[in-house]
Amino acid sequence: MHPFEKHYYRIVQQDLILSENVSTASMLPVPKKVALCLGGESSDENYVVACLGALNIIGSQKPFFLQQKSSQQKKSGPREGVGGKITLRRTQMYLFFYKLLFHVLPRVRQFEGLRALAHDNIYCFILKDIFSFEELVSLFPYFEEVGSLQCQFHFTTKDKAETNVLGHSLQICFFSSGK
Repeated sequence: MHPFEKHYYRIVQQDLILSENVSTASMLPVPKKVALCLGGESSDENYVVACLGALNIIGSQKPFFLQQKSSQQKKSGPREGVGGKITLRRTQMYLFFYKLLFHVLPRVRQFEGLRALAHDNIYCFILKDIFSFEELVSLFPYFEEVGSLQCQFHFTTKDKAETNVLGHSLQICFFSSGK
């Protein structure tokens, strides 16, 4: 069990039970999964392979190959690849949370915080500089054309307030946009 996962089960869960007045731990909101997407408009073979390789290194898991939607194709032929996607659950998810919060986000230049939530149980953001991941810096020539990383955090929450409480408990501090 990763230390960040232990932190959730030993500290955050107990705090939420006390603060939310919940009788059982099964009723508490939990992080469900993290989905990472990397790709773009280009269907160049080298670009797609670079996206898949970067996702493999970032998530420590084999990525799922994404193909172009049939509505976006110009001709009716075989669908072309545009990138990759991985879904992290359980220990891999907590490992990625930890790596993102304590190693990647501090390396982001001009980091202004994470925007306020847009959905009830999903938090999405885009990391424009994938070289904030230390593992990719030494492999710069292979991944220099790769675009931005799309991150989606899925929680088992009912509304934005619960997601915000869970996020702050996990040390993911959102700031409100003031709108």
